[in-house]
Amino acid sequence: MSLPDTLPNGFLPPGVHAARLDAIIERFSAVTPRRVVLADRLQELLRLAQATQRLQRAFLFGSFVTDASFPRDLDVLLLMHEGFDREFRSLPPPQRDVSDYEQARLLFEADVFWATEAIGAEELTAWLSVYQLSREMVPRGIVEILLDDRNLGAI
Repeated sequence: MSLPDTLPNGFLPPGVHAARLDAIIERFSAVTPRRVVLADRLQELLRLAQATQRLQRAFLFGSFVTDASFPRDLDVLLLMHEGFDREFRSLPPPQRDVSDYEQARLLFEADVFWATEAIGAEELTAWLSVYQLSREMVPRGIVEILLDDRNLGAI
């Protein structure tokens, strides 16, 4: 699946656009050194989140998925399998750091938000609608990172 072109305002068209990580990296990382650094951090963050074997879905929003030459940071929502909220404190530090807001800021320059699938489809849709608004309340697109064929087209 290919990502749509950005609009004249620099944002993706409103909606949730699905793409594999390699397509996201190819599209958004090669423009500036800052984007390369953030792309590397995104890959490491997702590798560690997947290593928990609890990652169900991942969404990327904010300045990284715009045409800004110097994105501030990464903004990520991780949807984890039910029960993760009781398990994450027992994970080894690198994996636990992804779920710890302050550690994720320091290590990955990322605002990582997470929830378990127990929030349900309606609540997830509400969260995603909020992330589809910029700070100036301009509608924008966000990206679901396709982790494998299980979540193709699932929103």
